[in-house]
Amino acid sequence: VNFINVTGEVEKINIDGSLSDALDVDFSNIKIKNIQVKNAGNDCSDFSYGQYYLINLELHNCGDKALSIGEKSFVELNSIQAKNAVTGVASKDSSVTILKESFFQDVKTCISAYKKKQEFDGSIVKIGDFVCNNFQKKLSIDSRSKILKS
Repeated sequence: VNFINVTGEVEKINIDGSLSDALDVDFSNIKIKNIQVKNAGNDCSDFSYGQYYLINLELHNCGDKALSIGEKSFVELNSIQAKNAVTGVASKDSSVTILKESFFQDVKTCISAYKKKQEFDGSIVKIGDFVCNNFQKKLSIDSRSKILKS
């Protein structure tokens, strides 16, 4: 599912089985109340170049990232539950991510903040209530980024 240049509100997105990114949202200003994704070949959800207000995410069996945020995006997220992914949340390339409640299980890295593309800077992640179980690395931060406890 791909949203491009969308403004508005979505009640629920439910995706089960995707060969690549399951949900891809670009250049948008959107509020999504509920996102459920299972069995994605790559990222379960990917947000770029926009402002996003997300209420509840349940992301399971993601081939790469459960939630990917990039390219100068602002994301405010009330609650995320991510299980079985390489990375729980990746915030990159001049993005700001606010995670109020997050639960990760069976991930290699729970939260990652970094600069990927040369035309951008690092990323900022603010985390509230945070639980991470069965992981290799809790936080991954490059020298240009910050992860802050709020």
